[in-house]
Order: sequence, then C-alpha cells, then structure tokens
Amino acid sequence: MLLGDIVKDTTLLFKEKGIETPSLDAEVLISSVLDIDRYKLVSHRDRALDSKEISKIKKYTARRLKFEPVAYIVGVKEFYSLEFIVNRDVLIPRPETELLVDMAVYWGETGGMVLDLCTGSGAVAVALKHNRQDLDVYASDISGKALKTARKNSNNILGPKKIKFFEGDLFAPFKGLRFNMIVSNPPYIDINLKDKMQRDLSFEPESALFAENHGKKIIEDIIKNSINYIKDNGVLLLEIGSDQQEFVRSKGKKHGFTVSVLNDYAGLPRVAVLKR
Repeated sequence: MLLGDIVKDTTLLFKEKGIETPSLDAEVLISSVLDIDRYKLVSHRDRALDSKEISKIKKYTARRLKFEPVAYIVGVKEFYSLEFIVNRDVLIPRPETELLVDMAVYWGETGGMVLDLCTGSGAVAVALKHNRQDLDVYASDISGKALKTARKNSNNILGPKKIKFFEGDLFAPFKGLRFNMIVSNPPYIDINLKDKMQRDLSFEPESALFAENHGKKIIEDIIKNSINYIKDNGVLLLEIGSDQQEFVRSKGKKHGFTVSVLNDYAGLPRVAVLKR
C-alpha cells in the first residue's frame, strides 16, 4: 500500500465515524508511526509501506475509531511550543491553558516563589519555568501517577531538580510556606455533565476534569485557602469555565482579592487574576 492511499483511507474512516478533525488526526497518527514530519505525507505520497508500518497504522486507527484521544495514542502533546509526555494518568494540555502560562510569565515576581496546584502533566509549571528561569517553582497534585509523568516532563525539558514536586491535596504539603504567586488549572467541569461530554473525554482522568457544586468546589477551595499561602501583594491565577467568572469575582472579593478576568483567544472568559 502507498502512503498517500493509507492517509486517504484513514481520513475517510475517521470522517465516517464522525471524528471532528479527520484529516488532521490521520496525518498526526500516521506521521507518528513513520516518525516523519507531516509535510512528507504529501511529498512522499508514493512511498510503499511495509507490513509492519501498515499494521501499526491500523492499530492506531482502531484506537482512534474508539475515540481515544490522538495525544494518548502517540504519547505526546505540544504545549507552549514544548513537547510533553501524556498518558491516561494526566489531562491532555489544551491550547487555551497557554493563556494561564502567559499571565504567570507576566505576573511572576523576579526571583519569586510560585506554586502550581493540580499540576497534572506538569505542563503549566514546566512551561513557566522554561520561560522564567528566575522563578522558584513548586508543583503538586493529588495523583502520584500524574506526578510521575510531571517529573518525567520536567526532567526531559528542563533537566533534573528544576521544579519541586509534592503529592497531596491542594495546599496540604505546603504548611508554613507562602508564595508570591499561585497558579492552577483545576478541575472545573460540572460533574453532573459527565455523561453528556464528548466521547474523547471519557479517556481522561475524571479527577482532573470534574468537580462538585457545578464545577465550582475546587476553585472555591483554592480561593478560600490561598489566603494562608500567598504573600502580601501576591497573585492567584486560575483557569476557569466560561460560565464561572461571576462566581469567581464574588468569592475572590469575599476573601480580600481584587479580581479581573481575561478572555481566551476564542473570546471566552478563561483566566481569573486575583490580587491581594
């Protein structure tokens, strides 16, 4: 079979299955199997594939047809122009979360201590440290499996021991510490919507996606408890759901923060900036 033919056939299978980006997904999967740049799928379209290559492409295709996310199939995801290891123990980094990193790069006090809560794959903490070497970055997650992946990403991208990782629920590992900045992309999807979400999300860890109280519980816990862990004039940065800005404004004001909310690149409320 020729490369151009299998790209065409795979794209058609994905399209018939109702996958939103059939051409892109086919190209990413096939280029990953062959370990080539995507443009070579066109420039080398007449290349004959061997049986092992065809077999692996078909295995990847079968997984995607079950709506397993492409990032889990190929094992990596680009975020903030860096390549992160991802697996089913961690949430797949989303482009909209790059705004959270943008704000952390901007607001980080020179030489300051920063805490990334719910770090998952470590994407936010690692991207921040990569762009702001002066910052002393701490990161935590309740999942030991997620932290294993985060440490791998930190070591691969930054080198050893550039970020201090801790296992625990939110602020539990940080008694007595205060930070200049706290950042978090917490679970903020209403748990009652779990069975109504797109099928791809069923592969991602529920604890990284869903929260009680219509998705607001963990956000509220972070705002309420952060006052004991943030320095005077410190900044709390939160990724939030598009329907949560008024809730965050109210809770932030109640706990002594000045709150502003920034829209993401799609024009939706995405990052809350809470200043002491």
